[in-house]
Amino acid sequence: MKKIIVAIAALALMAGSAYAAEWNFYGSARVSTFWSDTDADGVDEWDDVDDYLDDVQYDQQLQSNARIGAKVKVSDELTGRFEYGASGGSANIRLLYGEWNFGVGKLLVGQDYTPMYLPGSNQVVNNDNALDGWGNVNGNLRKAQIKLTFGGLQIAFVENNTKYYGALDAIDEIDAAVDVVIPMIQAQYALTWDNLVFTLAGGYQTFDVDNGTVDDDVTSWGLGLDVAATFGAFKITGQVNGGTNVGNIYKIDVSSIALGSGYAAIDDGKVIDNDAMGFRVTVAFAFNDMFGVELGYGYQQTEFDMSGSEEDEVQAYYIQFPVTLAPGVHVVPEVGVVDYMDNAQGNSESETTYFGAKWQINF
Repeated sequence: MKKIIVAIAALALMAGSAYAAEWNFYGSARVSTFWSDTDADGVDEWDDVDDYLDDVQYDQQLQSNARIGAKVKVSDELTGRFEYGASGGSANIRLLYGEWNFGVGKLLVGQDYTPMYLPGSNQVVNNDNALDGWGNVNGNLRKAQIKLTFGGLQIAFVENNTKYYGALDAIDEIDAAVDVVIPMIQAQYALTWDNLVFTLAGGYQTFDVDNGTVDDDVTSWGLGLDVAATFGAFKITGQVNGGTNVGNIYKIDVSSIALGSGYAAIDDGKVIDNDAMGFRVTVAFAFNDMFGVELGYGYQQTEFDMSGSEEDEVQAYYIQFPVTLAPGVHVVPEVGVVDYMDNAQGNSESETTYFGAKWQINF
């Protein structure tokens, strides 16, 4: 009898809590349909690969950032949010956090966008890539963190990324044999002035590599300055970024084969730092509530800090014509190029031209 009473009391408590909180569910279904044509150079010994890359390829998929979630309000001081995505065709946690407003600021605990997430481009290819890794800083997107917000200032203690290259010519990164003492630290300050928004963000991380052949620190730091200006129907954004070993802090993609770069490397028993710099610019115009246009360009490069090292470079540019068919119903045709111009790590130089569209319904 006691067990029944306890169960009923627990159910009543849960029902009461659920009733007290406001749950606002939402979703976004996104499907990409793109054709691509890749012209690869410098891999003559891979004739079968060249033949494959030179063919026009069609790809249709449920985007990994298709999502469903809810924003929860328990009180004016306590809120929360969860969001599941469709990465790899399986449900995955994109966001899951609670936030407490303690008056002078806010405390967030959970998985959220990091302070070094600086969106500005609406590029839709590659799951709404937004020039990330091709000139735009994205702060490794969503990470577990403890974040404090005071108006336009954010400070977060973020889960570490301890990858590094096992050798200068390695493709796969290593995430082992490391000693970590402090979390990654990221910060952002945003200032709004009339029709301008200035955002400065930075990140820092350090860990020790001790794998039997080397015992040394890998220190990463990165900075990004973003400016957005709105003039009626026009919107212009610009960004510059750079740092050392920034792959540990934000996404870098300067290689046509080895996805992910910007990491330090181990060579001749010591750590070789990897320096990076990049920039992004976009221009958008809304003709009316239904039609618009956006152009974007991004450039990124990395180079190992050693004698004789060469740069890895990539540039990407696009034009798109977003169409709003009805509230929440969007089609975004886009044409663009991703050009891996120089690659010092022995991978192929390649240029991909793509065209197609993203189809999206928000509900």
